[in-house]
Amino acid sequence: MKKCIIIMSFLFLISCLNSCMFYKDILNFQDGDVLKDGKIDTIPPIQKFTVQKEDILMVTVYSRDNEGSDMFNLVSMSGGGGMMMMMAGGGGGGAVEPFFGYRVDSRGEIDIPIVGKVKVEGKTIEEIQEVVLEKVKATGFLISPNVQIRFMSFRLTVLGEVGMPGTFILPTQQINILQLLGMCGDLSPMSKRDKILIIREKDGVRQYGRLNIKSKDIFQSPFFYLQPNDIIYVEPHRAAIMAAPDPVSRYLGVVVGVISFVTLIVSFRPF
Repeated sequence: MKKCIIIMSFLFLISCLNSCMFYKDILNFQDGDVLKDGKIDTIPPIQKFTVQKEDILMVTVYSRDNEGSDMFNLVSMSGGGGMMMMMAGGGGGGAVEPFFGYRVDSRGEIDIPIVGKVKVEGKTIEEIQEVVLEKVKATGFLISPNVQIRFMSFRLTVLGEVGMPGTFILPTQQINILQLLGMCGDLSPMSKRDKILIIREKDGVRQYGRLNIKSKDIFQSPFFYLQPNDIIYVEPHRAAIMAAPDPVSRYLGVVVGVISFVTLIVSFRPF
């Protein structure tokens, strides 16, 4: 009987430990005590991404003559009170997308009013800006024109143990994993913080990287700064699995505890 008690108690203890979370499981930057005031780290160069098919770009042409610039733009720059207005029939340009942008077609091109088709696939935003500016100057319609190009389809998908999983489309050219986690409601207490998976597709190759948010070394990872179309998966901690709402995991701890308690009572019952 005593042997049975020991076995039941052991099972009960294992059940409790499997469902426990510890302080170190939810603490970020555990080696952060070396990040003292005044400490300086070099920032690794950010990898510039290139435009791909199906990306969306916003192209805006400026000059001293706003009305003249409007010939090149999908959105009028000369609206009353400085408000930007959608143009009707913008000179035969490419299809208008959310944020008034151009979708890169299957040939890797965008079609800008007056300028015409511009090859953008495989180029950085800065390279595209130079090409478009030269083409605008070549038309001779504007004096001292300027061109601004913004990337409007920075798409990131976050799955797993975060506050608000989902797909985010951001009008930005740079974002890191910490900023993204802040946008999606942060990691949950059940998140596995040392194995955040990054899935990245680029130039026909799929890459996989792991980030450990418990360590300050995350800042030096090539996956710290995210790139368009990255998929981020945050694994659940074992305790989250034990707490999952299925019959086995939900009642295992309770059943083992009851059996242990009953066995303990019976063993000390006087005969």
